[in-house]
Amino acid sequence: MTYAYMLMNSPVGELKLVANGNRLAAILWENDKPNRVRLPETVEADERPILIETRRQLNEYFAGTRDRFDLELDFQGTDFQKKVWAALLTIPFGETRSYSDIATQIGNLNAVRAVGAANGRNPISIVAPCHRVIGASGDLTGFAGGLANKMFLLSLEAGQTSLEAASDSAVSGPVAAASAAAPERVDRDALVKPARPAPARGTQASLFGN
Repeated sequence: MTYAYMLMNSPVGELKLVANGNRLAAILWENDKPNRVRLPETVEADERPILIETRRQLNEYFAGTRDRFDLELDFQGTDFQKKVWAALLTIPFGETRSYSDIATQIGNLNAVRAVGAANGRNPISIVAPCHRVIGASGDLTGFAGGLANKMFLLSLEAGQTSLEAASDSAVSGPVAAASAAAPERVDRDALVKPARPAPARGTQASLFGN
């Protein structure tokens, strides 16, 4: 089946949701590098059910009513990349891991740099939460969506209302580092406290394509 995409407005900019059949293949950033995620030619198809469901769950996430995703995923990459991306899916909402932690989890202690490279090519941003991977020192380090968006996502998951409040949260190390390191200007009006009724809890379904 042809790869299809839908464009979605969000607090972190316009997102491009891409489906392969009935599985989610990618969530790309508005200013994503063209070759970061390699995909075949896509056609716009706003009616594709998996894309509609992805948009719905993302909107709930941004509203603070969802802390995990229940979507069928289609990761296309090397075996090593798929191991890293599978490890991302195990990082709990509101927590962070280091590249070394991920390398240990996949059983390759010496692959920290390779883990970083695979993390940077994660095709399904936000749902496979590469934003929860930080440097061992607590620095946010690089992020395909930009460090300001990485800080926003971590702040959102910490239930923060502003950058100042975020600096006092459990992610104070990463957020403080990003304040100095991120070249992007953060829209403070976008950091609005989400309503937080009981989050929807689904079981993350992942299907790694070959």
